[in-house]
Amino acid sequence: MKKLWWLLLLAVPLLSHETLTTTVLFDREIVRILDKHCVMCHAEGGPSFPLETFDQTWLKKRQIHAQTIARHMPPWPAVPGYGQFANDNSLTLRESQFVISWVEGLGPRNSGTVFLNVTGADAARPAEVRARPDFEHRKLGQPSEIQKVPATFVIDLGLKSARRLRGWEFLPADRKNLQAASFQVRETGQWIGSWTPWYGFLKLPGTRAFVLPAGAHIVVELQYKGARPANPGSLGLYWADASSAAMGSDLTLIAAAAGERVRAVMKLTRQTSVVALRPEVEAGAKSIEVSARKPDGSTEVLLLAREPSKEWPTPFVFQAPVTFPAGTELSVVVHYARSGGVRLTVSQY
Repeated sequence: MKKLWWLLLLAVPLLSHETLTTTVLFDREIVRILDKHCVMCHAEGGPSFPLETFDQTWLKKRQIHAQTIARHMPPWPAVPGYGQFANDNSLTLRESQFVISWVEGLGPRNSGTVFLNVTGADAARPAEVRARPDFEHRKLGQPSEIQKVPATFVIDLGLKSARRLRGWEFLPADRKNLQAASFQVRETGQWIGSWTPWYGFLKLPGTRAFVLPAGAHIVVELQYKGARPANPGSLGLYWADASSAAMGSDLTLIAAAAGERVRAVMKLTRQTSVVALRPEVEAGAKSIEVSARKPDGSTEVLLLAREPSKEWPTPFVFQAPVTFPAGTELSVVVHYARSGGVRLTVSQY
């Protein structure tokens, strides 16, 4: 009996020690994840509580742990393995493992060689490692021109003749309350992209460009948690030369409310390259699937998303255009808890 107790006493501290240690550090792995996926929302002046410093993150570590396991944060509804998207902000499996290991290992700051929680000035003390949002930096460089979004949310471009637009980038004035923005050419109805806190620009592939007619206006639709500000922000425009290839008109699939499962179908009359998908669903949507059935009978799933959020609506911008031959059948299927409809905008050329 004494030998049995001796073995038990040896086993307890070994198991306890194993669950409380981790090689993942805030100053190394975690701050990189925050910079890449989190501080665009979780920053001072952002829509949610800040996660810039070690102290801020450590205090929220249990909440971060739960949201990471549930895949609720960052807010990205697409299921991995169906489509490759440029604006995908989800954590990779490795990043998720880093976060979980760090929290379960009691959230170490660094290897112990640097201790910053001290008072008084110390010139020899290294600078604090922290996540640093950069809201004023334009990812696409200096735009051809910058347009202030007026209080009417309609931008008069003052175009005397048609011009070609290869990209845009939106800098909102109020990041705390803005959840999403969408941009459309009033004269043609063409959608030219959507802004989300984690992906605030659009650059068309290759030499492609949107054609904006003379006298064109850009209509800006903004989704706020609170009142709309008088100064919505600025839109940087990146013009292309006249030799750029024109984007095609949007394809739209619409299904009215018809029950718990709704489906809309469209057959392509010519070869088509799909650049982006923008589904618009009603509250209560459980899943959405966009697929393409080719003339040879094979089917490719372009998008599978679970519980798309009305709070954080997002388009799905492909890393590279997906091309289908004429005769391909595009379909969108949405499952609802009760009933609903769907509208799918397909940006293509």
